[in-house]
Amino acid sequence: MLRYIAHRLLGLIPVLIGVSLLVFLSVWVIPGDVVDIMMGDEMAQSAAAIERLRAQMNLDEPIHIRYLTWIGNVLQGDLGVSLISGEPVLDQILRRAPVNFQLMLMAMFFIIVIGIPLGTLAAYKQFTWIDNTIRIGAIFGYVIPNFWLATIAVLIVSLYFPRSGVLHYVPFSEDPIANIRGLLLPGLVLSLTTVTYIVRLTRATVLDALRQDYVRTARAKGLSERIVMTVHVIPNSMIPVATVLGIQVGVLIGGLVLTEEIFMLPGIGRMILLSIESRDFMVLAGSILFVAVIFVLVNLIIDILYAFLDPRIRY
Repeated sequence: MLRYIAHRLLGLIPVLIGVSLLVFLSVWVIPGDVVDIMMGDEMAQSAAAIERLRAQMNLDEPIHIRYLTWIGNVLQGDLGVSLISGEPVLDQILRRAPVNFQLMLMAMFFIIVIGIPLGTLAAYKQFTWIDNTIRIGAIFGYVIPNFWLATIAVLIVSLYFPRSGVLHYVPFSEDPIANIRGLLLPGLVLSLTTVTYIVRLTRATVLDALRQDYVRTARAKGLSERIVMTVHVIPNSMIPVATVLGIQVGVLIGGLVLTEEIFMLPGIGRMILLSIESRDFMVLAGSILFVAVIFVLVNLIIDILYAFLDPRIRY
């Protein structure tokens, strides 16, 4: 097991290098920069002033020099400073990360408590009206865009429940109940696409388990259907589901930007959007790299947990 973990950790090195390259290049090839925003139309004719400002921010250096400088600082825990506010990027990320962590936990909560039970029920009631209803609902949930659903949800809740505080974020340290209440709707909207996928996957894996010989043997021994499902079918069906849950973290991360913007949540996703608008590339690169590293580490943890659940993949 230790050899497997060491192998996976070594495999992260080229992945993280590739991620850093992609993040840096995708950010810095965007036309324009923060100087264009800062100078505006009034200084459009002053080329010398623009060049001086770019030199002060090291924006005049070749891109490979900027990358080596940036990644060298990143390896020392320094993600740079904001070109707009002058505040360290890491401080901004750490201040906003708890919002993302809570939102992701809320979304995973809905995925687990809705997706797995519905998928299991659909498999157990295969070809009945319950199964058909769940499958049709999963299709509709998958095709409806999250941003559209989030917008409609905000409008409905704001009109009919004006005191719900749906667009007012309250930190957990100030009021835990108001904090959780304010994240319920964003978490549900964020989880929708993944919930529908988990429903279909769980249904397929449970159906496959129900056809196995050990299930027929358990039933032949006279075990109750409840014991057959809870002891034999569901545990063996959850291994692929647990793996996919780790992969779906990327889907949830991808939905953070629009979800946070629509629900006015002060998280990293909204910070990314604001940094794009202001061409604050240091904040943009640092925040995207932070999110990408979290995604890679979550998948590493899922791989290790999968190895514990299924020893065959260690070899």
